[in-house]
Amino acid sequence: MKLSNRWRGALLLWAMVFSTAALALSPEEEERLKECKRPKFRDFVPEQKAEVDAGADIAFHISHNADPLTVTAEARGEKMKVNVVDKKTFYFVSAKLPQLTPGFARIHVTAKSAESKLESGCLGQDGWLVKIKGEEVAKPAVKPATGQ
Repeated sequence: MKLSNRWRGALLLWAMVFSTAALALSPEEEERLKECKRPKFRDFVPEQKAEVDAGADIAFHISHNADPLTVTAEARGEKMKVNVVDKKTFYFVSAKLPQLTPGFARIHVTAKSAESKLESGCLGQDGWLVKIKGEEVAKPAVKPATGQ
């Protein structure tokens, strides 16, 4: 059975109309998506991949929609004590790095949204990488093989 071009066009139009209606979000789903506004992190000090001493000061800003009591920071799994200061339009967070061995360490920061209506909260997370200064372990020099 062959369809005429008019029938093909009508079927195509019908499929487009009903497929977009089926893929649309319900009002409840749209509301749920709006309920979660994750906190934003910015202005990391020291900068990404900067060389720092173990125990150095770190700082960053969090958007004002964060709950200041839920702010956490850790490096290599060691939690840091954070100091959160309200600056009216953002939170200024400072902490000290733990005494880590030399090498790279990722500073991982998290905070929950204060405006979230979800039971589990609305978690924002970010982080950056720093290099911990220290005595580099000297590798023994490789002697060239002599042909004896």
